[in-house]
Amino acid sequence: MRCITLWLLVVLLMPKGNHYEYEINVFIHADTDSVVVEGDLLRGQQEGDEFVQYVDGNVQVTLESTKVTADRAIRNVTRRTSTFTGKVVLVDDGDTLRADSLHYEEEPEIGYAVGNVRLSDGEVVAMAPMGTHYVEERRAVFPQGLLLEDSISVLTAEAGVYQIEDKVADLTGNVKMESENAELTSDSLTHYRDFAITLARGSVLYLTVSGEDSTWIAGERVERNAKDSLSIVRGNPLLVHFERDLLSVDTLIIGAGAFRIQESKEGFRLEALRDVRVWKTSFAARADSVVYDRPENEQHESAWFYGEPLIWADDIQLSGDTVGVVTEEGALDSLFIRGNAFVAEEDSLTKRINQGRGKGLVGTFRGDSIRVFRIGPNAEAIHFNSSEDGELHGAWEASGDEIIMQFWGESLRITFSTDVQGKRHHESALPDTLALDGLRWEPNLKPIRERLLSHPLVSTLRWTR
Repeated sequence: MRCITLWLLVVLLMPKGNHYEYEINVFIHADTDSVVVEGDLLRGQQEGDEFVQYVDGNVQVTLESTKVTADRAIRNVTRRTSTFTGKVVLVDDGDTLRADSLHYEEEPEIGYAVGNVRLSDGEVVAMAPMGTHYVEERRAVFPQGLLLEDSISVLTAEAGVYQIEDKVADLTGNVKMESENAELTSDSLTHYRDFAITLARGSVLYLTVSGEDSTWIAGERVERNAKDSLSIVRGNPLLVHFERDLLSVDTLIIGAGAFRIQESKEGFRLEALRDVRVWKTSFAARADSVVYDRPENEQHESAWFYGEPLIWADDIQLSGDTVGVVTEEGALDSLFIRGNAFVAEEDSLTKRINQGRGKGLVGTFRGDSIRVFRIGPNAEAIHFNSSEDGELHGAWEASGDEIIMQFWGESLRITFSTDVQGKRHHESALPDTLALDGLRWEPNLKPIRERLLSHPLVSTLRWTR
């Protein structure tokens, strides 16, 4: 048991049985550390092997650098513990803890706070129904809910730990992080305030809003660096972007193995990796990777697809080594293929595949039905002829330096220029399979909106904020 080496009492003591009462006193206990106890009414008494102080009214207890004020206090001098009730305020090294009640252990310097708990270090405010404050470690544990707020964001969770010195928050259970024009939810989250880095884990949903437009991102893990405006999303993420105007909503959906997202004043860039699937109101695509750019305050967007890309514009399938797509106000504007360009379209009547191929391709789109593809050099084409009732009338197979394939509605026109060579296949001699080298006709791989939206996290999305 620790020995009490000095008691100093100010004001005349009034004996009452086995204890003393005194009013408006300063009560000093000196041992290896000094404790100053002040209050309107103080009473000290021996209770078995322990000496206990009862303080009532304007309580103030000072323990080295720690000062606690309250309406009432009971201090066990022998055990070196104190229980404070009523408007409790603990101040230590710039940290301020407020609560309805506080049990404080002097030796390990731990405070157990209950009721309207509020902890602040001057930059961050933590609010909770209860919490444990490790004063010397500058660490706070909140087991029954937490709200953490600074000048940039607000975090809430079912439980959490805040490292005050390191400025690190570890939160678990229905975590939500809100900031201007952004919201993130997850199962757990670690936030490094000094570095503005957030690691969110488990069923992560991330929403950003810009004017009338909004972007939802779902994944199993998000690593976000707010200073660099950079996010890495893992765990088969899904992006859903809504672009609104007065008359319509243009939707973009991207699924992949991982995302790298860079935001800046210039705009938004998404790099998607591994089994990329894209569905947009005006086209669909599939590739190993894509780089998607949306400039700020611009009406056009662009995407470059790599790794055996397939693009679908209506029922037309395009492929090549690298494919670039440009949209204007949500509609397809132009398309570029570098290396092994291929165009394929199934004739709706004969079910045969019209084809065109060449070294490269430039495509333009006008309105909802006119598509023009300029293919070359080393261009080749196959076109199946049919009557209006769907009867097959043979096919043309030709090559040239350049060809133009023009689609409008269900009609197709092919024009050749320079060094044209070709032949006609009569319907009676038409082979069962007539295809150019490199044909990949895979309509079953075309991404479908409903399939992409079958992502397990989509059911939890709120489409408006």
